[in-house]
Amino acid sequence: MTAIDDPRVQRVLRLPEQDEALWQSDLERFQRGDLTLTRQSAGEASIKAAQRLLIFLGYSTSSTGAFSIDGNFGRGTNRAVAQFQFEHGLTRSITRDPLCYACTWQTASQNIVGIPNAKLTPPTLERMLDEALAMIERNEVMCGDFEEAIFHLNALHRGGLLSCKAIETRYGAFVDQGIAGVEAEGIRIVRNWPLAIIKQETGGIVRPRFEQHLLTRLSNGDRKGDFVDLRFRSMSMGVGQILGDNFKRVRAPSARRMYLSPIAEQVAQIARFLAGSSAVADVVSRSKPKEADFRTVARYYNGPGYEKHHYHESLATWFREFDAIAAAA
Repeated sequence: MTAIDDPRVQRVLRLPEQDEALWQSDLERFQRGDLTLTRQSAGEASIKAAQRLLIFLGYSTSSTGAFSIDGNFGRGTNRAVAQFQFEHGLTRSITRDPLCYACTWQTASQNIVGIPNAKLTPPTLERMLDEALAMIERNEVMCGDFEEAIFHLNALHRGGLLSCKAIETRYGAFVDQGIAGVEAEGIRIVRNWPLAIIKQETGGIVRPRFEQHLLTRLSNGDRKGDFVDLRFRSMSMGVGQILGDNFKRVRAPSARRMYLSPIAEQVAQIARFLAGSSAVADVVSRSKPKEADFRTVARYYNGPGYEKHHYHESLATWFREFDAIAAAA
């Protein structure tokens, strides 16, 4: 394998603080081609490296649809490997039907057992590594920037979210760029709104989520539709956690392009999504919102069950905290 020798690919596979001796041992196993990861085999370090690679390539690794790095080759990681193999013609034993198994939102993680066991064999691993390197070379990576993609990948691995102050520091300039961009489209939005959405939805860490029930529904409605496209449409993504199926609403060419969008464009997508409702568009143009305004945005962004999640209260808290940060600057 040559891709695995690339230092950028090695950054995809491990945390910078990971034990060098352990990493070297895993690297030698990869290079010898003796690694066959299955749901029943391989060590935690190797599985985490594989999960990081799968996430970098855009695949969910948890049966819940989360993008997680836990060292467990469970049903979610098995699904990711199976999806990759199917999409790249690497297997005849896994077809579209079991990857689009019948389920609802409530039963998706239970019915995942219908996907056959997959093996991450050396040929599959080599193809994954080659794909990762090609994505890096083309700069077709999450958030449209390799360093940004690595930041979020490492943050997913370590766990933890950003404070409001850290979000302002990291994303403030991007928020200003995104807002300036949509102003030319006739959209006016006070910057605290996308900042509060970012804090509430992702805590400043891009952590996509795959919805199996949506993939199944989309595939059933379009049996000849491109599987990769449907998979990206079945994911919520970006700092605003917007569902890929909304790509037209946020004026993206495709769901995959949403996934690859730079942070400033992701902010613009949040603004466009909010502007999809005239009532919400009016609210987010206000710099001094009332309690009812937070409810309006919460209902639109989080759905009718927003009260159960205290979504409106959290939005209000974050909005005011960003106000305080701006006042202290």
